Amino acid sequence: MNRLAGYLLSFTLGCSAFGQGIPPNLSRTLGTTPPDVLFVDTQGKAFRLSDLKGKPIILSPIYARCPSACIVISRSVKKALEQLKLPSDAYTVLTFTFDPKEGRTEMAAFQRTHGLNRPNWRVAYVPDDHALFDLLDAIDFRFTYVSEQVKDHPNLLVFLDKDGVIRHYEFGLEFTPEQLERGLRIARGEYTLWERIDDWIFPIGAFGVLATGAWLMWTGKRRRC
Repeated sequence: MNRLAGYLLSFTLGCSAFGQGIPPNLSRTLGTTPPDVLFVDTQGKAFRLSDLKGKPIILSPIYARCPSACIVISRSVKKALEQLKLPSDAYTVLTFTFDPKEGRTEMAAFQRTHGLNRPNWRVAYVPDDHALFDLLDAIDFRFTYVSEQVKDHPNLLVFLDKDGVIRHYEFGLEFTPEQLERGLRIARGEYTLWERIDDWIFPIGAFGVLATGAWLMWTGKRRRC
């Protein structure tokens, strides 16, 4: 019962998270390789996505001037990774801005403000706008302008395997150690078939509970009328 309640809460929060921006089409992206775009980190060092190959990569698309969600995402990832206590050579986190108007100055301020200083955490931007949008298209990350400063975007992490292939997405605002561990295990090819099935059984059951409750409320209301 406690587990079902947890999934009901996760389902509700997940709906809320999906409600921000347009969610990616996973059938189009999973199993594909993003373009090998050139990044520049906050130290001014240029590198390509292929330079990070050899271990799983967690992509975290954000924008530095975000007033809320991107801050929560980055801080929760930092906290969750600290709790997991994995060695630094087990993965790489790449936080990059999806806003073509932001560069090294904005990302350096974001990194400094939120303490994203782990040795295996790169904070960067893509200097070429066409390359940036090619990357965003490859992970099917779409955003819209609410105003000049505020953008509506999906809240997610993208997990690549050691060869740079997209293997998994996690959605939400506050990411847990369990979510990051699951994503990294999937990226390493360690997630079993039963675990995948188990991930679906309870959310589907939770949805069924919600749908049944809604149906009973609707039929009860009709009888009273």
